[in-house]
Amino acid sequence: MDATVRYSILGTVRALRGDTEIDLGPPKRLALLALLLLRAPGPLTVDEAVDILWDDEPPPSAVNVVHRHIGALRRTLEPELRSRTHATHLVRAADGYRLLVDTSTSDLLHFRDLRAQAQLALRGGAPAQAAQDFMESLRLWRGPAVAAGTHVARHPVFTSVGHEFVATVKEAADAVLTAAPALTEEVLTMLRRAVECHPFDEALHCRIIAALAASGRQAAALEQFESIRRGLADELGVEPGPELRAAQQHLLQRRITGSTGPLAAQPVGAGRPAQLPADCLSFAGREQALGQCLELLPLEGENRPPTMTAAICGMAGVGKTTLAVHWGHLVADHFPDGQIYVDLQGHHPSRAPLESGAAIAEVLDALGVENNQSYPSAAALGSAYRSALAGRRLLLVLDDVADCEQVRPLLPATPGCLAIVTSRRRLEGLAVTDNARIITLDPMTRQEGLELLDRRLGTDRTRAERAAAEELVELCGGLPLALAVAGARALTHPQFPLASLTARLRDTADSLDALSSRDARTSTRDAFHRSYDALSSGAARLFRLLGLHPSRDIALPAAASLAGTDLRRTRQDVAELMDHHFLVELVAGRYTCHELLRTYAAELSSLLDSPSARSDAVARMVEHYLYSAEAATALLAPHRSTVILPPPRPGVRPQHFAGRSDAAEWIVAERYLLPELARSLGHYPRGEAFRRQLTSALEMCVKKQ
Repeated sequence: MDATVRYSILGTVRALRGDTEIDLGPPKRLALLALLLLRAPGPLTVDEAVDILWDDEPPPSAVNVVHRHIGALRRTLEPELRSRTHATHLVRAADGYRLLVDTSTSDLLHFRDLRAQAQLALRGGAPAQAAQDFMESLRLWRGPAVAAGTHVARHPVFTSVGHEFVATVKEAADAVLTAAPALTEEVLTMLRRAVECHPFDEALHCRIIAALAASGRQAAALEQFESIRRGLADELGVEPGPELRAAQQHLLQRRITGSTGPLAAQPVGAGRPAQLPADCLSFAGREQALGQCLELLPLEGENRPPTMTAAICGMAGVGKTTLAVHWGHLVADHFPDGQIYVDLQGHHPSRAPLESGAAIAEVLDALGVENNQSYPSAAALGSAYRSALAGRRLLLVLDDVADCEQVRPLLPATPGCLAIVTSRRRLEGLAVTDNARIITLDPMTRQEGLELLDRRLGTDRTRAERAAAEELVELCGGLPLALAVAGARALTHPQFPLASLTARLRDTADSLDALSSRDARTSTRDAFHRSYDALSSGAARLFRLLGLHPSRDIALPAAASLAGTDLRRTRQDVAELMDHHFLVELVAGRYTCHELLRTYAAELSSLLDSPSARSDAVARMVEHYLYSAEAATALLAPHRSTVILPPPRPGVRPQHFAGRSDAAEWIVAERYLLPELARSLGHYPRGEAFRRQLTSALEMCVKKQ
């Protein structure tokens, strides 16, 4: 008798000896075999088997029932077996039982092996082979369900394997549409099978749309979009996300000039690089920024796009690279000559910024231009670069730019190309010289932050601890890097509630420690420090002293008093801090600092500024508000009783007011800060007199509200 038994779990559970199907017995035994197959080549513990096989409270005899079913399965698989110690199919393990299978006898292991081969081929630059391997792995599935026919088929341990099918279908579709068009119909069938079980998976619908368009069925592709749009609206009450909207725009507008081919990406070959880093699986929100990005693609029939450079700018850790890469994947099919990614290392943890010439050489290498190191001058290299880009439709992602001058030689002059630039600097010079579109990326909104946590932690956990999740987003200031680090901490300690993490973050003295790590690339403190290192000494000093200010926002005269510098010098330092996104001007004349940056500034000041320098800065700040309040109330209530104040100390630059309305606006703007200062004057020289001045200003504030 042929002793080889082949097992199937991808669909109905089956076991065959040769060509003969084996009768596996009653449903619970069938389910037990499915569990053994799922855990193979590892063991299945008896406790796990009991937990999964009985939905409710298991009976006292559950363990004995499992042992009896194991014995029956062993006899079924090896009818001539005389002793279980000689079993070659189902054997006893240290903590349970193990089914001895491999890729030749288990369709699940075979599927996973083929998928791994396909992923390796893709990383090795062989998308056509990857497409073949992906499709071969999917052919092993006789249905999208796993272990159908068993009463535990809907248990999470089985449905999680079903998600592997969906993920593989997506990978297969991308590879087929890139490099194996002959397999389009087959992958379309697989996509439709997957979407039957996941009707609101927008990524699946996007690929169905692309496959239909690739085979020339534009009307069917548009109907597919309308179908999912209606489904999302009727069932979930939401609109399509950015990826689906982009797919619709590609269909309707055909934005690439003269484009009449399919939506799918073109085959990758010599001189057709595909260098985009992997898209972030937990990408969330950013719909407004993505909308700005998608507006930059040329409309059908346009001879020239509105711009060939988009600069995504923002503070450290705000998610610029993640957005650029995600956008790049969304629009990659518009650039059939390839996508090139260059890290310009503007704020790299250990390497100096990449020189423009070296970056150009990287691009030329990617395009297959040989001997690009032999050009006699920078001008000759630049000429070769422009010639290489001429006539091509390329997407360039130029990441982590140090300044305008570093990236300017890399910006394309060819209408078919688009450069996506990311930088911690504002790069306004590129808008002047290269008509670049500057897209300032702000921290996430509360809803976006919660969506990010949902994707990193799972909705079960975030919904179970909703209040703590909302507080976590607030304490991280909506900063994606901080949220990602906090999420990683929460995943590392699943037994700890989110509230324990928020309690630590609430303590500002410990918050940056909680959001930092030994990995310089993902440490929030290290990310801030690399930006701080790029500041001039004056701007760095002002930034540190801002950590002593009791409010997030500050006006220019208050900043000048805090630093003890004149208004002209302070204006220059503030402009530099804004350029590096340490400050933002949300209201004209008032400058706001992110809470985590303020915590970092206070930390730096305690380390680098002497106690006397800090004390003097605080004294100048207090006197600034006292004398400014005196000037404001003198205008608003000239007949009130007054307190004669001594002259302010050197470096204090009180606010000057053009009139009563100007003074009233200042008091309203400082209505939260002034009471806090009044309460803090107990230990200040002449505190009672100064408190009276602030109290008078507060009374004016109440009257003006």
